[in-house]
Amino acid sequence: MADKNKSHYITAKELRRIAKENINATKAFEKRKKRKNVESEYVTQMKDPANIVEFEDLHTYFYTDAGVVKAVNGVSFSIPAGSTVGVVGESGCGKSVTSLSLMQLVQGPTGQIVSGSIRFRTKAFRRDEKGNKIPVYEMTEENGELVVKKDAKGKPVHKKNELGGNLYETDEKVYDIAKMPTEAMRSIRGREISMIFQEPMTSLNPVFTIGNQLNEVAFLHIEGISKQDAKARSIEMLKLVGIADPEGVYKKYPHELSGGMRQRVMIAMSLLCNPRLIIADEPTTALDVTIQAQILDLLRDIKGKINGSIMLITHDLGVVAEMADFVVVMYAGKIIEMGTAEDIFDNPLHPYTIGLQKSKPTVDGEVESLYCIPGFVPNPIDMPDYCYFRDRCEKCKKECAGEYPRLVKVSDTHSVSCYLYKEGNAND
Repeated sequence: MADKNKSHYITAKELRRIAKENINATKAFEKRKKRKNVESEYVTQMKDPANIVEFEDLHTYFYTDAGVVKAVNGVSFSIPAGSTVGVVGESGCGKSVTSLSLMQLVQGPTGQIVSGSIRFRTKAFRRDEKGNKIPVYEMTEENGELVVKKDAKGKPVHKKNELGGNLYETDEKVYDIAKMPTEAMRSIRGREISMIFQEPMTSLNPVFTIGNQLNEVAFLHIEGISKQDAKARSIEMLKLVGIADPEGVYKKYPHELSGGMRQRVMIAMSLLCNPRLIIADEPTTALDVTIQAQILDLLRDIKGKINGSIMLITHDLGVVAEMADFVVVMYAGKIIEMGTAEDIFDNPLHPYTIGLQKSKPTVDGEVESLYCIPGFVPNPIDMPDYCYFRDRCEKCKKECAGEYPRLVKVSDTHSVSCYLYKEGNAND
């Protein structure tokens, strides 16, 4: 018989109460996501015009039978246009949930974006009074006047964009993704924000060829593209990611490719629509060291070619040091330190960041065993009011028992959430 004095014991009455509260909460969130699309409800402005994405006080929770898991609990950071931002931390710290919130792919109804903002700069389609996209037609000259060109059936001829699809009028706008209904999000996801998932074998469908899966992305997001253009675009992307026999790989099934080849296919799929932002979620986890280096070089080259931004999610500090311009360190659903790559690697401040770097193996190291941060991450269902890292910290102070430390700026680019430091001072 279970001991009722144990802190993790939940009675049947408590289970029923939690289930009822969860149903009521998730119903309200799901209803909000399925509401009618009214653009004025989620159009907003960037705080800094140089950014492509701005997270502000984001909270994403999971409503479980044991209680509410605060997976992302007040996250705020930005991704500047044309840069690579690395998000690091141990497993379960909220890295992937942050990226899934940006894509609106958090598994509902249990997982929900509860509050906060995710501002994204988008090229939104202009729409007429009926809500239809406004097409751009080819023009021709007749009797000294420009008129819309028509085909043999008398229909106006659509002008084509650089991807081979129909061209539509667009405006640059800023959308708050956290407030967007699901239907509206489909115009952004895959077209302007794409994701490279960490397990290519489980992300690719085993019963369809690589070509079928690449073409499906083109047909979904490039309206008006022909079968021939979709195939040409898919093969072009396979060439871009360094596949030696793109026509042959186009006809193959995922199980016929190696892990590195499948990861390249995933990257090709994410690049097919020339996105503004690529989310790379552990893109090198299942690969050997040689292939890892090739994939990282590939991502770096591609970012320059498409003039896009990358949100790189990993727990490999070596990958971050090589790839990232800015680094965000997460712990238990919160940001505990962020700054440029030089700030984080040359002058780490938070004891957790220092512990992460000490636990990284080095080629010329002479230590017999790797450093291990003592203790455990607190229970995400019942988080303490004080600093989440206090019980594991070797530099704990009296103030650490107080309220959770706010994020303070110790320099123009470097911020840390710790009582060891004060605003503008990294040497306390």
